Amino acid sequence: MEHSVQLGTQKYRESICECLRELCEQEQLPLQIFEQRQGKRWLIQCNFDDPSPEATENESITQRIHRYYLANALAETILLHWEKEHVQQLIQKKHHLTEDNWKMVINKALEYLNKGLGQVQGYRVNRKTSLVTQILSCLEQSTIFDIEGFLSFRAQEYKSDVGKAVEFAINEYIIEKEYLEFIQLLRHFVDSQKPRLEILHVGMTPKGKFHLYNNEGVKVTHQFLEDYQLDNVQELGYEDLLVSALIAVAPRQVTLHIRYDGYKDTLRTIRSVFGERVQDCQGCSLCEKF
Repeated sequence: MEHSVQLGTQKYRESICECLRELCEQEQLPLQIFEQRQGKRWLIQCNFDDPSPEATENESITQRIHRYYLANALAETILLHWEKEHVQQLIQKKHHLTEDNWKMVINKALEYLNKGLGQVQGYRVNRKTSLVTQILSCLEQSTIFDIEGFLSFRAQEYKSDVGKAVEFAINEYIIEKEYLEFIQLLRHFVDSQKPRLEILHVGMTPKGKFHLYNNEGVKVTHQFLEDYQLDNVQELGYEDLLVSALIAVAPRQVTLHIRYDGYKDTLRTIRSVFGERVQDCQGCSLCEKF
């Protein structure tokens, strides 16, 4: 059984041929590759010749398997090479980003694409599966496949996924930038405040309710929350109130008696604002209360 497919490309000849040769070795494909230059483009002739009786008897199935391997090689080329270029072009069009910033966002977008977008695991595998399906659909309609033409006119679903990752990275960058600016403002405010206590101890229950103590072990939670409307606790959240109270007190030392993993963002904010003023208690009688 013999059949062939022609692959056209301007920029990705080396990668396509490398992926095809690796597949030939790994899967023992009966494939011969011929490369021909046509001006600025390359034509890669993929000839399949399987003389086995099984292949002849199940010709349509065998051809589909061969096209599947071609689609995998093409999808891998797109993920390895075109994707990074496309991400860079999308981000460089965002004029509110400086060169240093868009490099940072490019790396963040590629990290999402390769390791997972937000909480989505296996994101790269899912994208490749989607690409393979779209390429297979083209190969079943024609024995000629142009990779740049496919990316320009047919791969809309895949490009939409890449675009979402870019927007996700830009939004995360903006949020992080605003957070850092806010932290700088709080640090400046704390540094300019006269401490209302030298040392403040902070404990938090597993349900997220915090308690403040002075260095003599006396609870001072309500004393430093008198300016807040406690009716709004549920709306604001105890963690936001904790940060607000600490900033209001501006102690020279903050000792944390917090042992739960659920408050990483709050602890990050406290450490960022108070810096070297923060100490972690390794265990004491106060810790036992929580």
